[in-house]
Amino acid sequence: KMDDLKLYFSWANDPEVRKHSYESTPIEINHHKKWFKSVLNNDLFHLYIFENKNGEKVGQVRIQKESNLEALIGISISSTHRGKGYAKEMLTLATDTFFMNNQDYLINAYIKKANLKSKFAFENAGFNLCNIISYKNYTSFHLLKTSKDENR
Repeated sequence: KMDDLKLYFSWANDPEVRKHSYESTPIEINHHKKWFKSVLNNDLFHLYIFENKNGEKVGQVRIQKESNLEALIGISISSTHRGKGYAKEMLTLATDTFFMNNQDYLINAYIKKANLKSKFAFENAGFNLCNIISYKNYTSFHLLKTSKDENR
């Protein structure tokens, strides 16, 4: 909801998130506001915010529907909660929820080759490594998950 705009903005502009993003320049608040408003009521975007058992907001997963029954996934975790094992659970819960109403979709993940922690988190959440490709001019892992994957 709109109340989450500042939270998403802070996560998106975290230096570590920008470092691993395919567009590493900091995001301007006006651009972020326009983008955030446009995706809130857009059926192509599925935004999930995760909290821990103490009610602290841990991070977010975004799944964006694309053409041909394919979707693209992204994740960011608050700097205060990284390294605590949340990524696997967040990715699993988000993809399971997405697949409830989108069984025929496949979800693509693209991760820069230097970001091995993310690669392992996605693999632990049931994504399968397809290949190593050039994605947005970076050597990247391409991982894939479908509703039919055995690891779910």
